[in-house]
Amino acid sequence: GLVSEWQAAGKKVILSFGGAGMGGSWAGDNNDCWDYCFGREQQVVTRLTDIVNNMGLDGIDIDYEYFYDSQHQIDFLRDITVGMRNSLGPNKIVTHAPMEPDIVPGSAYFD
Repeated sequence: GLVSEWQAAGKKVILSFGGAGMGGSWAGDNNDCWDYCFGREQQVVTRLTDIVNNMGLDGIDIDYEYFYDSQHQIDFLRDITVGMRNSLGPNKIVTHAPMEPDIVPGSAYFD
């Protein structure tokens, strides 16, 4: 399949989880799919690990474009990041694709 062809060509193939379609942290966005995941961190980690492993992918990108201003949101992102790292092991990639305001020193996400 395509994944193995890309990997044979030296490319890393990772799963992208999230993005604006899961809900955004901007005014007027009515999507709130991330809210469904809060409190289900272990289920999210288990399912994403299964997808990465079953598809033979090289890792995962956590594309969290959502509010990061409450403790349960901070805990969620930490728990799935650490959970994915522990579950996938050291030979897999775990990345984040934060939004621009989140990579400003002093913001909760950055710190």
